Amino acid sequence: MKKSTILGLFAALMFANSCTDDNGLSQRDSNLSQVSFKVSADGALTRAISDGNGVDKLVYRVFDKSGAPITNLAKTEVSATDLLTGHVVTLTLAKGQTYKVAFWAQKSACTAYTIDDNMNVTINYAGNNNDESRDAFCKTVELTVKDDVAQTVELKRPFAQINVGTTQNDWDAAHNAGVDITNSKVTIKQAANKLNVVDGTVSGATDVSYTYAAIPTENLQADADGNGTKESYKYLSMCYVLPNDATDGTHKTLASTEFTFKPESGDEVVIKDGLQNLPLQRNYRTNIVGDILTNTANLTVVVEPSFENPDNNVVYRVASASTQEEMTTAAAQPNTIVKLAPTSYTLSTSPADGVIFTSDDPATTTIHIPAAVTATNVEFDNVTVETPNTNYVGIQHAATVKYSHCIITGQPFSYAADAVYDNCTFEQTSSSAYNIWTYGSTNITFNDCTFRCAGKSVLVYNEGAIANQTATFNNCTFTASAPATGKAAIEIDSSLPVGVGTPFKVVINNCTATGFANGSVSGNSLWNEKKGTKATVIVDGVTVKNPS
Repeated sequence: MKKSTILGLFAALMFANSCTDDNGLSQRDSNLSQVSFKVSADGALTRAISDGNGVDKLVYRVFDKSGAPITNLAKTEVSATDLLTGHVVTLTLAKGQTYKVAFWAQKSACTAYTIDDNMNVTINYAGNNNDESRDAFCKTVELTVKDDVAQTVELKRPFAQINVGTTQNDWDAAHNAGVDITNSKVTIKQAANKLNVVDGTVSGATDVSYTYAAIPTENLQADADGNGTKESYKYLSMCYVLPNDATDGTHKTLASTEFTFKPESGDEVVIKDGLQNLPLQRNYRTNIVGDILTNTANLTVVVEPSFENPDNNVVYRVASASTQEEMTTAAAQPNTIVKLAPTSYTLSTSPADGVIFTSDDPATTTIHIPAAVTATNVEFDNVTVETPNTNYVGIQHAATVKYSHCIITGQPFSYAADAVYDNCTFEQTSSSAYNIWTYGSTNITFNDCTFRCAGKSVLVYNEGAIANQTATFNNCTFTASAPATGKAAIEIDSSLPVGVGTPFKVVINNCTATGFANGSVSGNSLWNEKKGTKATVIVDGVTVKNPS
């Protein structure tokens, strides 16, 4: 949707917010400025579902630059039936100050969302499937006030939309067999149910069960073959969920889903195979298409950005593998979700871009990485990833690598520019090896991870190949079966290159270390800069070590 241009707004604001003295001259406090936002919802007007129509309530509040609410500017709710063309919000703010303004828009008739005074949204998932009234939008903008200013704000959806569609031929074949689908329901495992609009983070985890409701009457449009032209499918299911992504929403998450379709008469049709790890992302549509009713073995998953942009569709193909050959063949195709049967596999030397490896149980499905491999973007979900306790073994030259709900054994070296470990368990039994070397990653993040070792857990170290590194540990637990002399849970060596060093930034939030020795330099069992002086260490928001 094209952004609207604000014409004559300054003049209108100056007139509306001015006063006059005895000589008829306009006066206003020179320390204040009028700040106006033209707020619009990012809807695609070419389709009925997800077009943003009906979104008619706007909620907003002003915060300071640190995210604390401005006491004298309470949360405001207004009717805003013009959000598709632009609703003007005018505020009087102090010059020279930096503010954050958080916006939330929804349909006033929807009762699924509760917004508190700090712009935290709590989501109630109780209700029907195929409910378009759950569509909503949000955004937070930051600005430093200098003079009167007018700014356009385009709100984005915080949700992922999950759609299921079947081909016309499949629909007709089912009809001829006496199966006419009228209603659908869906279950999504462990979706987030809280959103902080100000910083974009989500929290909470709950299983979503949207109950039976009539299927959408329109057709689903999706470019399943990636040729740039959307194909038409009979709509079977549509729902909104908040992906359980602990970051800013720029990453995909994988969710387990199950869809049930109810005919006028006869047995229900259930699809779930291959959908235990469905890619979801905020403000994206995940479309599952194929011959759903008569052949659920071959499904195509299309992840479409921004709900309205057909030019950068990501088509995920679901492939099952139970042998090494099948796994290697599937991993050679870009954007493939490789569903692994319980057994052991060896990662191919160059998996294709966007491949996701997944299984039902990490305890019974292992991917060995015996030597360095090359990849661009790759994800592992619910599998054991095993590397040897030797140096320089990992996934090299990667842009992003993500691990979710994985068991990590051995001593991997991280090379990806951006590496993320979510809810992973690290296991190391050798007293001479670490759980992981952060090594070549520019940014590496561990969220809700468990580290078990024999005295040495994490080594933050590089030999000078990277200019800097930020290693972040959120809500992690470190446990050593026995202490290693002078070794804390997180060891840092910033001494190389010689005479220069590497400026590491280590951020530790709500983490604990048990069974470790006190660090040889820090005297702390959680972290230790054992060599070099270039590290910055921040623990629970407090800088405990500055570089020198």
